[in-house]
Amino acid sequence: MRSHLTSRRWIWINAGLLAFLIASIAFALFLGSEEASLRAALSGDERAYAIIFVSRLPRILLAALVGMALASAGGAFQALLRNQLADPFILGVSGGAALGAVAAVGAGLGFTLQSIAAFGGAIVSMLAIFNIGNARRRLSPTTLLLTGVIFNAFCFALILFVNSIVTMEEAYQILFLLMGNIEPMGMGTIAVLALCVLGGFAMLCACSWRMNLLAMGDADAASMGVNVARLRAVVFIAASLMVGAAVAASGLIGFVGLAVPHIMRLLTGADHRLLVPASGLAGAAFLVLADAAARTLLMHTGYATELPVGVITAMVGAPLFMILLRRQQKTI
Repeated sequence: MRSHLTSRRWIWINAGLLAFLIASIAFALFLGSEEASLRAALSGDERAYAIIFVSRLPRILLAALVGMALASAGGAFQALLRNQLADPFILGVSGGAALGAVAAVGAGLGFTLQSIAAFGGAIVSMLAIFNIGNARRRLSPTTLLLTGVIFNAFCFALILFVNSIVTMEEAYQILFLLMGNIEPMGMGTIAVLALCVLGGFAMLCACSWRMNLLAMGDADAASMGVNVARLRAVVFIAASLMVGAAVAASGLIGFVGLAVPHIMRLLTGADHRLLVPASGLAGAAFLVLADAAARTLLMHTGYATELPVGVITAMVGAPLFMILLRRQQKTI
């Protein structure tokens, strides 16, 4: 049985995860096909400066923010729906966000407007899926997940339609959105993404203790003074904002929002006061390391290319998830 959450335990676990995230960033910063030292970059070496501060650091920061967004939003959706299979990708929220971003690409809009369009797509998709899944005021997890799968298929059909009528350059950009790639971006774009992700993350952390009451059921949570409708709306908007911004920046990266919160729940317990921040930090570190692997695994082979980071998240996350799930079943 997990020990009761104390301030000391909360601080130690999150401090450990933050240290792991910083170590992951440092490791990824100096990993690549070309060697470059931080001392040379800071002493005026233009080549070293370009490699570390122009190419690698923006990409690593982007991976950390996207990982934090997907993992903490996945944990929030699982609490909101009281279903551990809930995930932005499976629920169709990522598909809706991708459709919004693709429509913005087709209209020739920039990153900020793409993020707004992706956020709008995430909101519309979640509202549609939730209303269909909540038919007759009975929220069925099976119906909800099936609706998400069907909605994803519908979104992809519309994305393919948009893809068929845009220019070759825009079609290439849409392809990268669907593959889920982490690419270097300007610091201004990363600042916009950070504002969306960290703002949403702070809102989820502020709501985390009420999520514990929601896990007991709507009636019990209401009897303890929780405005269930308002809580669902706040969590829903915060998580959709994060997913929309992440999809606009990196495209569709699956598995992070499902596996990371579940793994952290097995390791730290189900208290959302700890689970939400722990999932965010672990998700950030996980995607930083996954992206480092994606850009370096093939560098000493004859393939002059990089793997999509979604391939790495699935190859690493799925076996780890199954091992921890199996270990949990043995303890029941």
